[in-house]
Amino acid sequence: MKNSLTINFSQETVEILNSEKYTLCCFLACEPANPLSFTPLCWNVTKDFLKSVLIEWEFNLCSYLSTSVIEDNKIIYIAPLEASISKSTAKFKSVAGSTYEIELKQRMLIEDNGKVSIDTQNTLQNVLIQNDSSIAYATGICIYSNTDEQYYGNCVFNTYGNNNIKVAPVNKIFLMFSSEDIQNNTVILKSYNPGILIDLTTSEDNSRTVSYDINTGWNSNNQVWVKPFPTDSSLKSILIS
Repeated sequence: MKNSLTINFSQETVEILNSEKYTLCCFLACEPANPLSFTPLCWNVTKDFLKSVLIEWEFNLCSYLSTSVIEDNKIIYIAPLEASISKSTAKFKSVAGSTYEIELKQRMLIEDNGKVSIDTQNTLQNVLIQNDSSIAYATGICIYSNTDEQYYGNCVFNTYGNNNIKVAPVNKIFLMFSSEDIQNNTVILKSYNPGILIDLTTSEDNSRTVSYDINTGWNSNNQVWVKPFPTDSSLKSILIS
């Protein structure tokens, strides 16, 4: 089912966001069984603005493993599906990764020598990533962006050998702006500017609309499904449901 978020801007805000090269960063929440090992990834970015921006996503999922190191402000290399075309693969010359379509109540099993399989050895409403190898990987799930027709990561876990993680997506989205050139799949631990968490779980049509002004900030007409957060808020705390 498609989910959508519309963000409206004043003309002054549009011109400033474009001329000063702001990035709108979007993060999707999740419910991990291992909250201490959860690290958020910037899922969607917008860099070109007009008076309205539409962001759409579906909970079609992929699971991934990567040899990337999890560090703040670093991009996690998430390999594209075979049918996808990655625009950023050339940036990664010394890391490797694999990505697979998966559903809730399924398991991604990682074995030695990079062997990976997807099966139904999971009875819970989440994705189970089970690392039976002796190597630690960065692992997590990706969520489909209808806007870009690509899968992007919304979380990453340091999954050690002979350990597992369990995670399920939650229909909440956090928004913030950055004056830096942020890319998809970037590890970000704290909010760069004031942001808002938008809850779509009670929306009858799976959509929300908010607005943003460069001087006054975010506005949702005081709707109960929006929660504001100040600069330097922990994204880990915000995005775990």
